[in-house]
Amino acid sequence: MYYRDAVGNSILRVPLDGSGKPEAVTGSVPNVLFGGAGAISPDGKTLACLADFLNQKTQEAQTKIALLNLESSTALRTLDVSGQLGGLSGIPWAGVEFTPDGKAVAHIIRENGVDNIWVQPLDGSVGHRITNFTSEQIESFHWSPDGKKLGILRGHSESDVVLLQESQQ
Repeated sequence: MYYRDAVGNSILRVPLDGSGKPEAVTGSVPNVLFGGAGAISPDGKTLACLADFLNQKTQEAQTKIALLNLESSTALRTLDVSGQLGGLSGIPWAGVEFTPDGKAVAHIIRENGVDNIWVQPLDGSVGHRITNFTSEQIESFHWSPDGKKLGILRGHSESDVVLLQESQQ
């Protein structure tokens, strides 16, 4: 099982049968905040997740797709994300999913308040949109086991403002 250690800011793994101690997958990665749900590639060799990388000079964070090699301790590989990440909660950690062929990672991009799914190839070439919604947000999405269908959970948030005042009688 893979999980994020928020205190140590690292990705850890532990055997499901409880036979071992947790071990770090990425080792020490300074100035990186891992977040959201990760996804394991179809071949089981890579873990993809969203991560914020802190620029020490500007103190600004840039979100990228982090690709962690699960078989060795090679350096962290990243892919740029074009656009503002989306998700129903408004938090850009809705997660990523590998495409069924394992050659790309899909994630949610928000444009003008509307979420769509974009695919970013692992070879670093330009990503592209695979849905064309004109309203609402996407909370999550997953491919069917055979990879032929894409299930998407969409919705929107509504809110009202009510002003309560104490009346003087």
